[in-house]
Amino acid sequence: MPEAQTKLETHPFIVDASKMIELMAGFGWRTANAQEIPQMLALGERLVDGQLISPETLTRLHGLTGLTAWVFGDPIEGLVISVPLSPEGLDAVQENRFVAMSPDNAFVAAAGEPCAACYIGIYAGETKAARKAVMSGAGVIRMAVFAQVPCFARAATEDGARSMESLGWKPAGFGADKLWMQGALVAPETKVA
Repeated sequence: MPEAQTKLETHPFIVDASKMIELMAGFGWRTANAQEIPQMLALGERLVDGQLISPETLTRLHGLTGLTAWVFGDPIEGLVISVPLSPEGLDAVQENRFVAMSPDNAFVAAAGEPCAACYIGIYAGETKAARKAVMSGAGVIRMAVFAQVPCFARAATEDGARSMESLGWKPAGFGADKLWMQGALVAPETKVA
């Protein structure tokens, strides 16, 4: 099993689902229902001109976390896929064992379990309103929900890379091709998990 070059700073915590849902709702986001998952993925694949996770896998992940599949608009104009990672998931990302298209359940921080990192599968919008909501929502959940853990995403497009760079992300230098990251932004005052 490959060893991670450097252990990243992380302060595992239990994600406050109601807080995240409330914050995202403030920007027009809601968690996707089962019927919306194929629609959101079709939009995402069209926007990045590439294949995303399967509807079955996204349904499985969203069922574990309750916070993985997000949509904006009706009809859907924007999407976010965010996967809270367990401590084992953080190690797997660093050791290039994390398969974003089908993450192992052990790598996912299920509802009520410690989250040590977050993997963003996609954040994209088709309309100007959706793109604004994507950037606002992504910034707020990063700062208000996932600030004490590192976050990861792949740069699927040049626009995506520019977007991540504008938010202070950098190429990870390890893991999957085109993997970007942003380290933990804060340390908690008290240990919560």
